[in-house]
Amino acid sequence: MYHVTDPGQVYNWEPHKDVCYKLYIEERKSLEEIMQYMRDTANFAPSKRAFQTQFKRWGFPSKRKPAFRDEDLVDRVKELWEANYSQRNMLAVLHEEGHDIKERELMRLRAKNRWLMRIPNGAKQTPAEEEEARIEAQLLDAAQEEGAGALADPAQPPVDEQPPEEFLQQQKERLERLQALSDERWRAKKRRRRTKGYAGLPADPPGLPPRFPSETTLEESREILSLSTKQYRALRDQFQVICQEEQITQKTVAGAEKWQGVKDRLVRENPLLHAVLFSDPSNRQSKELALDVICTDVTKRIRTMGRRLTILESKNILGLNPEQSRQIRSGFYNILDSEHYTSKLEMGPEMWQTFKDRWIAETPLLQQILAPGSADPDHEKKKAALELLCRDVMKRVRDDRAKKKGTFRKRVTETPPHAINTVGTIDTTPHPPANSAYEPSQPANPFSDVSAVMQNNDLSDLQIDPNLLQVADTLGSPPVSSMTPVYVRPHPKSTMYNHTKMWLGSLSGRTVQELRAMIAIKYPEAKPARIDGVEKDAGGNEISYLIEEDDELDAYLEHVQGRKATFVVLLIKE
Repeated sequence: MYHVTDPGQVYNWEPHKDVCYKLYIEERKSLEEIMQYMRDTANFAPSKRAFQTQFKRWGFPSKRKPAFRDEDLVDRVKELWEANYSQRNMLAVLHEEGHDIKERELMRLRAKNRWLMRIPNGAKQTPAEEEEARIEAQLLDAAQEEGAGALADPAQPPVDEQPPEEFLQQQKERLERLQALSDERWRAKKRRRRTKGYAGLPADPPGLPPRFPSETTLEESREILSLSTKQYRALRDQFQVICQEEQITQKTVAGAEKWQGVKDRLVRENPLLHAVLFSDPSNRQSKELALDVICTDVTKRIRTMGRRLTILESKNILGLNPEQSRQIRSGFYNILDSEHYTSKLEMGPEMWQTFKDRWIAETPLLQQILAPGSADPDHEKKKAALELLCRDVMKRVRDDRAKKKGTFRKRVTETPPHAINTVGTIDTTPHPPANSAYEPSQPANPFSDVSAVMQNNDLSDLQIDPNLLQVADTLGSPPVSSMTPVYVRPHPKSTMYNHTKMWLGSLSGRTVQELRAMIAIKYPEAKPARIDGVEKDAGGNEISYLIEEDDELDAYLEHVQGRKATFVVLLIKE
């Protein structure tokens, strides 16, 4: 069909029908957006009236009711937001419940109602968390445009930046007592070395070696084995899967023989680790020790997995929606920011409890949540959840003060090499490398609707003397991502590694980028030309699903949920 819109101009519409349908009906693009797209991609530029006329001739149905006019959908989105669902999880639930809504529509609906979440911005984010942070930032921008500053941060009371002399003297005396106690315990060999300053006490002198194997830190172990950040995480994930298969949760319980067996299996199945241990036999004992330190920490994570509260879980236990959480946290922030302490440990348990009691007394919502007291079966859970929120706010206060002073996590531009002499002996104290993925990112404004501090540090080399520091619960408990176990095998037509047997890996998120990175570690000299997810039909024949986009990967993993997820990879030379 031809349609004349301008004098002397004839357009052939039929080749563009499917594209127009997809943009107009499926993606719900505006007519202006469609016209711009057709101009840019096909040099096809009829007038707006011509598009309207042609769509009517094609019989395109009118667009369905906008999401913001669907009262049931709006109510359900609000319920999910109040339950602290992320954009991704919210969209999945709505689709499962039969709601026909696209990601862009959901974003517009949330922005219109200012149903925003706090962005996880910890040291280690999964690809899914990074994507969620990007979405929330877009939502905030849209909401601010719509609300003309309604989301602006509340005015802060003026804070005296300089602590009074009396406070400084008390802190000086406290540090002197702690330092004397620390020195005495070091001489008596009753405390571990400190590789970082903590609670006002400095780190031990550089170059001080571990006196026994358990003092070797994870960061030191990673550097001894010459592992990059990505390789280190992949190795941990791989060993976690092995331990779960062998039902090992603790080194001492497994026994020396079984423990050595699973480590040997890890070395066999990880080409990089095998090369580090066998291609370069120098410092073999130190490398074995470093591997044991990493493996032991993995089993510790397995034991504690699912038992540590996260900020999200804490909000749900307390029944707080994102806006309520922001408000009560800002109240505690104001209290702490008006004082001069930098940590819970520094102020001591009595002062910490005093600040918490004052906070609760000034917050009717918290009084309501805690009103049932010990008669509430969830009372202890609520106390633990509240404590985690308080520690998180304390950390934010400390970080924001450091930002004002210009001392917030300064980059280390040079990492001195480590000369390893004997088992567990290291000549220099390690420093985090420049651009380290383990450097925590700078937190956002504490009163912003898109701020949070959900740390997940894998390489904490903090060594704490329990007797000296008195309370172990002053450290935040990092959340642990749930892993998705997957099987991977090369396609028979691969030009490289085509005789390699199937192996088992794990994904923390559901992105093709992460999947390709995991494959790259296993096959360093090849690149995947094609990745297929497979499953078997009733007759035992394999059905392949081409995986190119994140949505396709997510759909495949959902499809095989509860069964084995298997990927076949066509490998070619890099």
